[in-house]
Amino acid sequence: MTFEKDIRDLIETTLGNRVADTIIRDGVLMDVYTGRLLPHRSVAIKGKWITYVGPDPGHCIGKETNIIEAKGRLICPGYIDAHTHLATYWSIADFLHYAIPCGVTTLITEAEAYGFVSGAEGFKFFLDQIEAQPIKIFALVPPMVCLSPAVASHFISRDEARKFLKDPLVIGLGESFWQGTILTSQNRVLELIQETLKAGKSVQGHAAGAHDKKLAAYAAAGVQSCHEAISTEDVLSRLEMGLYAMIREGDIRRDLEIIRPLKDQIDLRRLILVTDGTNPGDLIQRGYLIDVVEKAVDIGFSPMEAIQMVTLNPAEHFRLDHLIGGIAPGRYADILLLPEQGIMKPEMVISGGRIVAEDGQVTVKTRAMPYPGKLLETVKVRPITASDLAVPAGKGDSKSNSIRTIDIQPGGLVSREGKTIPMVVNGEYVADPERDLLKIAFIERLSGRGERFIGFIRGWGQKKGAVATTLCWDSAAIVAIGASDRDLTTAINRVIELQGGTVLSVEGSSLIEIPLNIGGFISQLKIPDLARRLEGFQKAMESLGSKLPFAHLTLNVLTTAAIPFIRMTENGYYRFREKDVVTLDSV
Repeated sequence: MTFEKDIRDLIETTLGNRVADTIIRDGVLMDVYTGRLLPHRSVAIKGKWITYVGPDPGHCIGKETNIIEAKGRLICPGYIDAHTHLATYWSIADFLHYAIPCGVTTLITEAEAYGFVSGAEGFKFFLDQIEAQPIKIFALVPPMVCLSPAVASHFISRDEARKFLKDPLVIGLGESFWQGTILTSQNRVLELIQETLKAGKSVQGHAAGAHDKKLAAYAAAGVQSCHEAISTEDVLSRLEMGLYAMIREGDIRRDLEIIRPLKDQIDLRRLILVTDGTNPGDLIQRGYLIDVVEKAVDIGFSPMEAIQMVTLNPAEHFRLDHLIGGIAPGRYADILLLPEQGIMKPEMVISGGRIVAEDGQVTVKTRAMPYPGKLLETVKVRPITASDLAVPAGKGDSKSNSIRTIDIQPGGLVSREGKTIPMVVNGEYVADPERDLLKIAFIERLSGRGERFIGFIRGWGQKKGAVATTLCWDSAAIVAIGASDRDLTTAINRVIELQGGTVLSVEGSSLIEIPLNIGGFISQLKIPDLARRLEGFQKAMESLGSKLPFAHLTLNVLTTAAIPFIRMTENGYYRFREKDVVTLDSV
């Protein structure tokens, strides 16, 4: 992607000495710069760029000029999703068929999965994927804050980051969890922050659970945004620290309601609406980002305020407002035609001066690339046997006969440390599904050594069978949960055979399979098929006793450093407050 333009050509077109390629004539301009609706406005486009905005474009109309009659429709800037995750589930080319008709003309995405399985080489391939798409996609260097030691060999170095930051597709440093940034003796992430700031680019934050001096220390480190506010007070605390507050409304959390009390109370220009990613089912049913904009209007924000939070505000945060975020001369011609005030879904989407969607359908080709062989062979684990999952009795607290557990909390994301006395059969601790005590396994899948830890988990709810997946956040592993070693073995071995994916096994047979053979995170299935299989997985889990609202997501997050309070690694449980790794001993 290049931001270069023929400035003389734009000037001469604006003055009427050359003709425009396209004119959008006689609409109501949504002027995000002043917050006004301006009737009877027209927009002239030369190549990818806006040259003139005003009441009369006649001076730059020629015989070859394409005239789009707005007929009083609203002329709106293209929507920007300033924080998303495009490195899981689907191919980007397939995803864009759903996102573009919703009015999204710019995406700013994390690319963590590619970094965790292939380091700098994987991130470079991700950049190749997003280049030359019909809309703008910018990536963030993965800071790769990880609990699993096996991933350290794939960390992106300071020198590598410096080179990436010279790429116009790379807009900054991705979300680095505050604990791994300020509460560690290692300076790796701080060095990446310094390189990013030197390059004049943005540093994205993840301040879940940080308050007062910890939040201040995080901001002092150079972080410029946070998308982890879960209350009105959280939003204000971030704004008061000088951060942009990104408000999530996606499949991870839906937090848009928390800013309703701030309407008419504060300046909204540092609030940004984001998805933080979505899943295949929601993408098909809700659309992409458009549901967030529509909800903002439904809860009382004006259409102008809602649009500013997905156009000008994110453009200013990423220092791109001279290029995108509004409709003005010299900006990219990223323009939506909305049918009327209050209806946020566009009838036409223009990106870089060309029509890319109309009446809900994509009108251009998206760019698909073949995946390199290395990304198709990232599950480097030999098949296991039931004996590999055995936990000899006595591994826990010898005095109380109790063991440490991971206890999933209501909602399915947060987990806490627990303690229980397990069942013993033939000298081994075993799962006890009637008491909601199941085995959980973490198997590292990068090194070829297959290092593993077997623990126990409560709150999963499954009465029989087992699940296994490679879609493990912020790690490169297989995580499996099961009521029997037989089904655990079946699920894990099938995931190995698939070279990535999610498998639900019952009574020794695979019941549900979701192949994710690209890095263990991405499928070659089309999005509707993915959505059906995920829906089938959820229904099957419910039939087996789970009450989790989105069981697949709960399974995915059991390895992440982003969500407290206890997670899985190949060496044992990681505890956030204590910052240590512990095993079954509950003392």
